[in-house]
Amino acid sequence: MSASLTLDRKKIDKALNLWGKLNEEEQAREIRKSGRALAVRLANQTQPYGLNAQARKKGENAVLDDIASITKPLSRQWMDQAIRFKQLDPAAFRRRFTNKDGKVWLEEEDVELNSSSIKRFHQSMRNKGDGRTRRAGQGDLNIGRRTAANRGFILQVQQQKYIKETQRKVGIAKAGWAECASRLGGFESVRGIGSIQSWLQKLISKYGSGSVVITNKYVQLTNSIPWIGRALSQSALRKSLDIQRGTLAKSVIAIVKNNSKKAGLA
Repeated sequence: MSASLTLDRKKIDKALNLWGKLNEEEQAREIRKSGRALAVRLANQTQPYGLNAQARKKGENAVLDDIASITKPLSRQWMDQAIRFKQLDPAAFRRRFTNKDGKVWLEEEDVELNSSSIKRFHQSMRNKGDGRTRRAGQGDLNIGRRTAANRGFILQVQQQKYIKETQRKVGIAKAGWAECASRLGGFESVRGIGSIQSWLQKLISKYGSGSVVITNKYVQLTNSIPWIGRALSQSALRKSLDIQRGTLAKSVIAIVKNNSKKAGLA
């Protein structure tokens, strides 16, 4: 889906009758400036929340938790045993992978994975509604105490490689708004929010999906990432718009007041 946001002159005129007192150059400058600030605000509000290194780390940890919850990393020795038992003696599989305390750490229903299949398996375990990964064991209520079901087993080195590859994509949804900001003037700090930092800037060239339409009446920002609706809530979107409209109104009032002083009318 696409999230398209517009700052429309009609809404500005309704909130601020003074808008018409700005000349065309001032109007164009304020629309562009406000659009850029809005893009930064939306990047900040899009998950993982924030713009700094902590936001990136939060996203990376979420990826780690997601993948770890649905995969069991094995050494080469245990991987070979799991494959062999699954093929030659399925009935003994569960018994072989039960520890001394009776906890089953691999089930015969678990899926053998490799570097080619783990991404597809990971995607299959995501809920269509919110995109979150289902925890292992939640797919079948008849499983009871067996905690390993609906999980894949994979060589540890292959699991770690996939985790790192996926972590490098943290912030893709933000990158769409970052690209909008770059088209409207850059990544400079917005008061109370901060700036779009280098880790997000680097994502634009490969994953950027932002576009801008700007006229002398409005600016429209579009983030075409398919899952933007899951990464940015409607309430956060509305809040960002409301704050930026208020900021724009204050800026216009200040400009008109300053122009009046210069003209000797105030």
